[in-house]
Amino acid sequence: MQIDMQLDGPLRTLVADFDNAPAKTDTAIRRAMTKLSRFAERQVLRALSRATQVSQKKVKELGRVKVSLYKPGQRSDQYELVIWIGLADIPAHYLGRPVQTGGGVRTGRYRWDGAFVFQPVGARSEMVFRRTPEWKHKKQVSLKSGRTMWMGLPIEKVSLPIANAARQAINPLQPQLLERFTTLMQQELNYAYRIE
Repeated sequence: MQIDMQLDGPLRTLVADFDNAPAKTDTAIRRAMTKLSRFAERQVLRALSRATQVSQKKVKELGRVKVSLYKPGQRSDQYELVIWIGLADIPAHYLGRPVQTGGGVRTGRYRWDGAFVFQPVGARSEMVFRRTPEWKHKKQVSLKSGRTMWMGLPIEKVSLPIANAARQAINPLQPQLLERFTTLMQQELNYAYRIE
């Protein structure tokens, strides 16, 4: 009785796989990081939207979240995922069309008590303003007409503060992103070494 085993073919492909290991691993890392960047953007938009009660679409339109993936050699010698979140207050007129009501102004789902709608000279649309707590009537010369008139000044633009809510919403995301990267890396390495 004789048993012949031909291991030459499978052994050669296995050795070739290990010869290509750095290239395959780099491809797997690149794919995992690309998928992680898309996942991170979705999660940050969702968390920010829930915390501030502003729709994800509006947050994205306002450019408040930007996720950038840098490959080795662009900023450092490693992959780098940068998540930028704009924390400046969102002006009220960006949250919906301002509508003057009896007690103030309504923009979308927000109400601003004591506010008023005003379109400054040179502005493309109406904005929402409120008199500051130390306001008083005083005479002022109008820059447009040149007439002297009584004005209640100073006034300030009404805006929605989002910095604290955003910080509290984003802090819990870090472990979730790390866990997702581990899963994606495992999937991509499995794909790189088993499927061709």
